[in-house]
Amino acid sequence: MSLVAFLWRAAVALIAVGIFVPARLGTLGSRPHPAATYADGATRMLRRELADDSVVAPGGRSLFLTHGARTPRVVVLFHGFTNAPSQFRLFAEQLYADGDNVYVPRLPDHGEIGGDADSLAHLTAEELRDCADSAVDAAAGVGDSVIVVGFSTGGTLAAWIAQHRSDVRRAVIIAPALELANMPSVFDIPLVNLSLLAPNVTHHAPRDSTAPDQEPGFSSHAVAEMLRLGLAVEDAASHEQPRAGSMVFLLNPNDHTVKAGAAYDLAQHWSDEGAAVQVYQLPDSMHLPHDVVDVREPAGRTAAVYPVFMALTRGVAPPSWVSNQSARLGIPRDINQTPRGP
Repeated sequence: MSLVAFLWRAAVALIAVGIFVPARLGTLGSRPHPAATYADGATRMLRRELADDSVVAPGGRSLFLTHGARTPRVVVLFHGFTNAPSQFRLFAEQLYADGDNVYVPRLPDHGEIGGDADSLAHLTAEELRDCADSAVDAAAGVGDSVIVVGFSTGGTLAAWIAQHRSDVRRAVIIAPALELANMPSVFDIPLVNLSLLAPNVTHHAPRDSTAPDQEPGFSSHAVAEMLRLGLAVEDAASHEQPRAGSMVFLLNPNDHTVKAGAAYDLAQHWSDEGAAVQVYQLPDSMHLPHDVVDVREPAGRTAAVYPVFMALTRGVAPPSWVSNQSARLGIPRDINQTPRGP
């Protein structure tokens, strides 16, 4: 065998091994530094807003809606991949009108002026972790009970928080992007590692002039890092109890973007550890798209779905047309099994 042939075989073997080795999941634990006072927490959020002003497109700025003092509840809302805080603006305003302080942080590299899918290529799971940690840290100062709500990639951040942060009372996890739909779970680790080893591939989509804060398309590296955070949550849940007070999943059976089975598996792991978990499902008959949050999504039917978000955020049962799937996991169906109150 020639030296060149040997080196090629060695390279192929190393790549094959690397593809199936979990991708640096041990680096994705929490590093909490919670604010002790309202002034501290509010200052952190306001600094984030001001820092965003120099780089974001209209609608891309982090949002802090405050009553000027500590409130019984503070709700942190995490938006989805390629979107921006404006995705949650209307729901944030409803929570604020109901008495909450509300924080909607901009995810790293999102919502930037002139941004597109290429802008996301440098996103890392560590940045997403830091975004989640810092948001909860700031929120700890401005509300007695910290509640997090996340959708899609933001749902993965909410799940990560539920796993790692004991200072969060409730995590509402909406269609989390733990795994991609139509992709067998056995390929998740190979997909993540191969995507990170290979050069980034960007898919561009036409820009919507009415949504300058969105990055149409996707970056393979960014998707892989998003999934790496999901794998880290699943790995931690397999051998550690979640630390949040309670967790509620809201899933969409018509979702063709993320895999509901991964959310059920995570809920099962948490339930098996004795955690307070509930799983709800929107009706398939509504034919909802993946994005059930953004009022700019014409098929999203936010007028019907937002009351569901509100109920779950408050820790009460949603409207009766939302099905409770907890029994299929052997979880008590009564939402009152989860901690109540602010």
